[in-house]
Amino acid sequence: MGKEILRLKKEAQLILGGIMLALALALPIAFHLVGLGSSFLPMFYPIILAGLLLELKVASLVGSLAPLISSWLTGMPPLFPPIAFVMMVEGLVMTSVAFLTYQKKKMNIYLSLIFIVLAERITLLILVLFISSWLELPSLVLGPASLLKGLPGIIIIFLLIPPLTKKIEERIGQSPFLTVPGGRENDKI
Repeated sequence: MGKEILRLKKEAQLILGGIMLALALALPIAFHLVGLGSSFLPMFYPIILAGLLLELKVASLVGSLAPLISSWLTGMPPLFPPIAFVMMVEGLVMTSVAFLTYQKKKMNIYLSLIFIVLAERITLLILVLFISSWLELPSLVLGPASLLKGLPGIIIIFLLIPPLTKKIEERIGQSPFLTVPGGRENDKI
């Protein structure tokens, strides 16, 4: 018997996707207001949650649209240098890996997070190396620096996301309005 997975109604998928998108826009603003910066990766928390909890289409929209909308509304992340586009790719990678490892392969949340963070960090490194060479910047400095900058955020991800995911899954499972009839199934999302 595998891990049971909640099946959300389409309306619930869209509502929770909208909430995750709104959080991905609001958390970076809140972090910057209290003097905490991008090294805490505040936009990534709801993006990862979306990948862990929502169907891939909805989660991918959250992951790819959040950096772009945030850039349009606040100027951060910037469009040039193309940080917003790098974050869009990171968001797609994180939501895809989260969906595949946690929902499809039914891995333990911590093992899923290891794969999510590794995939995101590898993606970031590849994109930073490519963009820094394109912009004629020192890639051997920017590549490792960009990886190390996010360490506080990675620690928070491992501390915050697992209990939050479990609590949200519990709450969703208790609501007859959010899940499809039967509420749970073992195989598909």
